Amino acid sequence: MSLWDELKQKAVNANPELAAKAAQALNKAKDLAVEAGQKAAPVLKEAGEKAAAYAQEKTPVLKAQALKAIDDAKVRRAELQEQAKHDKAARDEMIRTMYDISLSPEEVNFIDEPFNHYGRQFYFFVVTGRVLDTQKRNQVHLAAGHSHHSSGGYLINGYGSTGSSSSSSYVSSRNVQEHEFWVKLRDGKEACFQFADKAVRIREGQDITMLFARPAESQTGEMVALYNHSSAENFIIAAPAEINQMFNIYTVEPGFFNKSEVLSTRNRLLLELERRLQQLGTYSAIHGKAAIQAQAIEGEHEA
Repeated sequence: MSLWDELKQKAVNANPELAAKAAQALNKAKDLAVEAGQKAAPVLKEAGEKAAAYAQEKTPVLKAQALKAIDDAKVRRAELQEQAKHDKAARDEMIRTMYDISLSPEEVNFIDEPFNHYGRQFYFFVVTGRVLDTQKRNQVHLAAGHSHHSSGGYLINGYGSTGSSSSSSYVSSRNVQEHEFWVKLRDGKEACFQFADKAVRIREGQDITMLFARPAESQTGEMVALYNHSSAENFIIAAPAEINQMFNIYTVEPGFFNKSEVLSTRNRLLLELERRLQQLGTYSAIHGKAAIQAQAIEGEHEA
């Protein structure tokens, strides 16, 4: 018997009547607590239903406001672009505000914010699902080349010397680890994705949100990041410099006279791409998780 139990037993032996009354009072308190919980349950349920109904009613309004903010920003940008053709001040303002955004990553419509670079626009979209299977494998990539070398010579009236020439071929190889995985999407379909491994860690059964980027003129995107909800990790698949090359956003090479301007423009572009990727990582963490929870609730209702 523990010391506490021994003390309780001594108290009961010393005053059995008082101990019995204390036990009755404790049981009554428990009964009152249960009764209060039963009475409170319908009230709490009703409050929860009202809150859910209010949120559902409010969502379309908030969405409309967010989309209007994005549209207003597009209109303002178009006006600045037109003015910039003839007005230096307007051009400076357009460049200064080129990468500005209207919404925050916490807002569900943040994904609709375009990424602007002068006259070009890029969009992002996400795909959420559960990993069904994942595997990594090494692929050997071969490259072949040919070189030719010749030395000079001369020939005048049949006399002189001729040069010599030589040629050689070479083959090089490199190992590339490719990552391939299958995902069950929210609509129940299964899809396969793959990329050159970037130390991305995912395994079967984990929930992920994949981020894709696409030019405004295309409906096809390239995966640029992946958020693992199960481990709360965000992985960059394509770094800003890779995205720049991938979509040929700004690949001007600096010359003697424009070196400073070119490097400044490129550096700002890469910094803004990095900032947007970080913001979209936050977006994926918040809204990807919400999508997974909504899917789980739908599955419970169907069951």
